[in-house]
This record gives sequence, C-alpha cells and structure tokens, in this order.
Amino acid sequence: MAKAFSNIVTVISRLLKAAVVACLIPVVVGLLEATLAQLDLTSASGAMAQDWIRWGFGTYVALHIILYRPVSLFRASHRMFAALAVWLFGGQVASVEASRGGGKGGKGAKAGAAPQGSALVAFSPYVVPSYALLICVAGWVASWWWPRSLTRGPLCFLVGLAVAFHWLMTADELQQQRERWHLETYLLAVELIMLLTLCLVAAALPLAVPEFSFSAALSDGFIRAQELLTTVMRRLF
Repeated sequence: MAKAFSNIVTVISRLLKAAVVACLIPVVVGLLEATLAQLDLTSASGAMAQDWIRWGFGTYVALHIILYRPVSLFRASHRMFAALAVWLFGGQVASVEASRGGGKGGKGAKAGAAPQGSALVAFSPYVVPSYALLICVAGWVASWWWPRSLTRGPLCFLVGLAVAFHWLMTADELQQQRERWHLETYLLAVELIMLLTLCLVAAALPLAVPEFSFSAALSDGFIRAQELLTTVMRRLF
C-alpha cells in the first residue's frame, strides 16, 4: 500500500515538473526575443548590437561542436564562483566534482555531513554566467578611455560568445547527471538556468550598452511570453 502511494506521488511530481517545463518555455523564449529586440535598437561598430550578439553566439556554437570544448576553463570559473558562493551563502563545497557526489569510493563528501545551504552553493555557479558579467564590467571600465562607438560591437560579440559558452558547457555538465535524473528534471534545470542567466546578463548589459533597458526588456519579455502561451492554449483547446 505504501509503495503504491509512493508511486502515485512520484507520478504526480513528475507530471507537475513536466507542466512547469511546458509553462517556462514561453517565458524563456519571450525574454530572449525581448532582449534581442532591445539590442536591435542600438547600432554598434557598423552593425546592430543584436547582430554582434548573434555572431558571437554562433561562433562559439561552431567552435564547441566542431573544434574544441574548453572544459577546464568552465570548471575554473565554476570553482571560482563556488568559492564566492560559499562566502556569500555559507556551506562547504570542496570542488565541482565533490559537489556532484565525490570521487572514487564516494570520498568527496561524507554522507550526512553536507551543511545546510550547500545545494544552493553547488547550483549557483551554473546560474551565474561569470564571464559574460565580467565582460560587461570590462566594457564599463573601457568606456573611461575609449568611445563606446568603438568598443560596443566587440563587447557584444564577446557577450554572445560567453553566453553560448556558459549554456552549452552547463548543458554538458548537467548531462553527466542524467543517469540520476528524470528527463523532466533535467529539462527543468536547463530552463531555469537559461531563464536566470538571461535575467542576469540583461541586467548587466547596460554597463556595456547604456542604451539597453533591462526594465523594458523584462516587461516586453513577459508580454511576449503571455502572448505565446495564450496562442498555444487557444490552438490546443
């Protein structure tokens, strides 16, 4: 009886996660479209800022698929931010590998010894696109010496490159945990990471592109998401 009840709860939980995944898709798409639309209003080094972002994103995707995956670079940023997250939130994470459950023989972390908040510490580096944020800060600093008309295009290219790097490398890292996760859990994690990283990058973009409005992008994103969701619901029902 208890096992049957547990199975029912598991099924309901999986269905709820699948429903959340379906509802988040329009939100992610809407926010992405709104962010690109805001960038399409700003010219940068002979092209629109949106074009530079797309070129950077596409360049990394091609490099990732065809040539090279900089795993060590991603894990270096992961460890760096994990250390920062430990300081901010408390808890202990010895390394990226330890946060996944330890190395051989399970020696990475003692069972039952994980402190409260360590899950947040372990997950936070996936959510924060460190390199994209650093590029935005570097663009703000560069504006003290060089005109933005010269730096805006290359900075947007690098932001697109960094966002693609973060998303694809995070998807690869999470894919290694698929054996322990159901499909809807994996998709939910990827969607939440995409949504949160989009919000963080959009919030930091005004440092590199002052004409970009985070509040306008956020508002337009939710409007687009509502329109997409409404369209899908009308076609289904």
